[in-house]
Amino acid sequence: MTNVGVGYNTGLAMRSVEAASLSAEEVFRLLTGAVVPRPIAWTSTISEAGVNNLTPFSFFTVVSSKPPMLLLSLEYKEDGSPKDSAENIEKTGEFVVNTVSSHMAQAVNTSSRPFPAETDEFAQAGVTPTPSQRVKPPRVKEALISMECVLHSTFHPGSDRLLVGEIVVFHVAEKVLMPDGKINIPSLDPLGRVANQFTYTGPLFSPPE
Repeated sequence: MTNVGVGYNTGLAMRSVEAASLSAEEVFRLLTGAVVPRPIAWTSTISEAGVNNLTPFSFFTVVSSKPPMLLLSLEYKEDGSPKDSAENIEKTGEFVVNTVSSHMAQAVNTSSRPFPAETDEFAQAGVTPTPSQRVKPPRVKEALISMECVLHSTFHPGSDRLLVGEIVVFHVAEKVLMPDGKINIPSLDPLGRVANQFTYTGPLFSPPE
């Protein structure tokens, strides 16, 4: 059996560029193509006026398991103002992260459009808001996993706004929950992000011993 891990990159021509010499757009292109695949946090919030907001973010990860925490990285609008989701989260202190399955790609793409703040993006995306248990923002009824979060902290280390939320309630569909408490990934069929396109989760495998 061929040892695929040793010397795999030997002889490849490489280009090295100082990050500081690149424009923001060039850096963004490299990051979104190099940090792949990225999970999608389909994030629901609610404004102080009671308008539902639903937006996908792919700069998203786990921060901690005890307590369970998630991180959203949100860009600002072109005029420098915060996005509606960020403003809603900081004003209300609550949000819900809904996991996206591949059949939801069109709805997710629709909800990513820059709608006015007074627009209900659940309605635009054609999905159903359903009441959460501990927070005011609704969760997506069609999502197989939803995580209710309360805002823990906010950071501004660079160009983006980082929001850390503590998960207070998990909602998991029985069809994706295995007896040992793990998630059945093929049943979840998660949608991912690669550069500016979507990707399916392909066949899972374990590396040879």
